[in-house]
Amino acid sequence: MMEEFLAETKLKSEERIKKIHHLSKKIWENRAWAPIELRNKCLDIWDEMSGDLNCSIVPLISLEENQPISNLIFGSGSFSTGEFQAKQYEKVKSYTSNSPIVLQGIVSNKSKDRSCNASEVCDKYKVPLIELDFIDWYHEFIDKNEQNPIRATRYWYTTHDDNDPPISEIHNRFKIRQDQFHKSLGELITKQTTVPTNLVSARGYNFQFCSNLFLNQKNKLPHINDTHPADLTFVDRDSHEKKYAGWQSGAIQLMMDAKVHQTYRGSLIEVDYMDSIEQINTLDEGSLLALSEGVTPKSNQPMTAKHIQDAMKVLDDYFYCTLEPTGLLLLWGITEKPVPVVYQDIHGKPVIIKQRAIVVGNKFRSGIHAWGQNLENDLKEMNDFLFP
Repeated sequence: MMEEFLAETKLKSEERIKKIHHLSKKIWENRAWAPIELRNKCLDIWDEMSGDLNCSIVPLISLEENQPISNLIFGSGSFSTGEFQAKQYEKVKSYTSNSPIVLQGIVSNKSKDRSCNASEVCDKYKVPLIELDFIDWYHEFIDKNEQNPIRATRYWYTTHDDNDPPISEIHNRFKIRQDQFHKSLGELITKQTTVPTNLVSARGYNFQFCSNLFLNQKNKLPHINDTHPADLTFVDRDSHEKKYAGWQSGAIQLMMDAKVHQTYRGSLIEVDYMDSIEQINTLDEGSLLALSEGVTPKSNQPMTAKHIQDAMKVLDDYFYCTLEPTGLLLLWGITEKPVPVVYQDIHGKPVIIKQRAIVVGNKFRSGIHAWGQNLENDLKEMNDFLFP
């Protein structure tokens, strides 16, 4: 029965992806727009909309008129979502002579010898590989005798964790990962890329990002987004913390344990650069960029969190991984200042949080109103804005 459910989910996912490519083809091939033309259309309407907020709306992704828009995909493991995203770049190339966004390369902190598939994806899609194995680097520069460098440099712990080391040790671990290792990886990125990076896709990267990765463009850092395996519109009413922060099936299990959800949605979130140790408790706190239709288990079909995660990867993550190659993410803007955004508590009652709000085309699409939950309607609104 699970195989049948996954097969149905795959078909549904393929239909959703086709709809995104249909609009993409209309923009980039049929109308033959350049990215700067799309951007200028957005800027005109954002100027009008900013008056309602008393603050400016700026592009989520920066671009230069005479420079290609470039994307790096980061990962550390199977690269299933990263590979799917690379495949979508090939799809876009099949129907347009000028792709709106160029896949600049794939970045990994693990090698093939440690079960990372980055090199295989690069070989398959003829994409540059930028790789620095953290364990090898740690053994060469920090401690050649450490058996588990990743555990030895862990710096995030839950509140009241008995394994939480002294703050001085946390500082040291943070420095090793963010200031030393990522500086070395950033130097490789600089050497192996020809133009600045505009957009970073976190697709299973197991470290937090920091600006040392882009030492050559600190005044214009790339936008980073990440797929998250739970609905991040749900927050604690008092603290405003995300109810389902965490990784992989663990976040889904939290939703299941709440016993109030029938549908399990994934989220696409903005990722902040973690340059200070004071930031380590702010995981999954970036603006919500999109939500998906989500996975709804059948009433007679018991499913584990892992089952839901597998279905969510196909239906939700693959949907998110299509937004960069098709260039639709260029329609996303964000307010320069925090404004009131509507989230919800576990019972679905509104919770107002002040944060930078998301705009998609000519619509405010933040918090519980995030783009993508009703793809048919959302693509129609996008089409009507672009081609009135």
